[in-house]
Amino acid sequence: MSAQQPQSPLAAWRKPYQGMLRLWLYDLGSVSFLGTSLLGLMLGLALLISGKTDVVSLVFAMSTVSAAASIAWQLNRLVATETSQLIPGYQANVLQQALSIALAVIGFQVLACVIFSAYEVIAQLWLAVAVGLGFVWLCLWRSHYFHLSFALFIAVPFLDELASRLSLWASLIIVAMLFYRVVGLCRQLRWNSDARVVYLNAVQMGWMWLPSIKGVAWVGKFERLFHPMNFFIGPVLTMMMLTLPVIAIVLMLISWLFDFNLPTVFLIAQFSVISCAIIHWSRIQRWRATETLFLLPCYSGLSGMKEAFYRSQNRFIAVMVLIVTAIGLLKSLFEPQLSLMFLIHLSLSTFWGCAIMLGTGAASRNSHQATAAMLVVLLHSIVVSMSFAALRDGDSITPWLLLDIPLTVVGVLALMWGKRQLWKHGITAP
Repeated sequence: MSAQQPQSPLAAWRKPYQGMLRLWLYDLGSVSFLGTSLLGLMLGLALLISGKTDVVSLVFAMSTVSAAASIAWQLNRLVATETSQLIPGYQANVLQQALSIALAVIGFQVLACVIFSAYEVIAQLWLAVAVGLGFVWLCLWRSHYFHLSFALFIAVPFLDELASRLSLWASLIIVAMLFYRVVGLCRQLRWNSDARVVYLNAVQMGWMWLPSIKGVAWVGKFERLFHPMNFFIGPVLTMMMLTLPVIAIVLMLISWLFDFNLPTVFLIAQFSVISCAIIHWSRIQRWRATETLFLLPCYSGLSGMKEAFYRSQNRFIAVMVLIVTAIGLLKSLFEPQLSLMFLIHLSLSTFWGCAIMLGTGAASRNSHQATAAMLVVLLHSIVVSMSFAALRDGDSITPWLLLDIPLTVVGVLALMWGKRQLWKHGITAP
């Protein structure tokens, strides 16, 4: 009889991480969030080197919540797969991998802040960890809460204001309490029949969910303005557009009543570009429905359908620019520092952000290309956040307006290029 040779310490240490790259990087939902997190880490490090610590907190917070969304996604897959409990040690390995990713992201950020003496960023970092843990806990408690993953990114700009009102110890206590709750739920993981439904819906809808309004006549007329662009995403797009002004007004009232400095205009501008990314993500996920769209008696062949899609995109951009401009004008009543020049910059940045996103999205033929195109969202976020920082510091807005001019031209060209690339190989392919 041959005795089993004992494993070396190195082999025993590596065992829980076997298959980690394929599990986390070959899954589209996971790698989308992880890629955003990694990009945030690299960009945050570059900003620390350049000494722009006022933007580092925002970038690092986005990196943290993106990593939390990726972990929540994998845990949802874990409870959606019946066979995961039948494989010895599989759940424990996935949990250890998730913990390692979380510790690596947080450790990198804290170490970078300490090396560059950016200690003021650490307080907001721990608030971002608390938000991420809270989201993971909600997803473990009820799987359908993953549909609210977009709320993570909406919460990021508020963390700076909360960090000024909470001490570092208070943030650490909140993190410890949430971590205790997450660990408790991870020890009780079992198969969940609702998790698979959440997985499929999240993939098709781009991790976005909103309630729908049915039976309202004017909503239907408003929705027809964006046909056929909204054919693949459905009424979710209309609901996003209608709820944006409502959310903005509510946030402005909260800011005025409780003396909070909530970045309402920045959030709405950022969300407008995110909605453009979701449009083409849904088109790629539901590309088989293109034949149904083509058979509708609305177009004169494929070229007519492409022209109608292009025009609906232009109408969508015009409406989003009007929404952002109107919210900016309303916000200027509360904050006189929002000058007319800055509002013009905000409108132009919304235009080129949406235009570049829709153009590159239309040219995307698979989900990997659509994921790469979402980097436009990060570019727009950086430009707008830095221009807000310049406004706060009393600097001139003219350089940002000069930057908007070439980017606007790029946006127009991107829309035209995307029109030519859309369904270039026919309706039988994305």
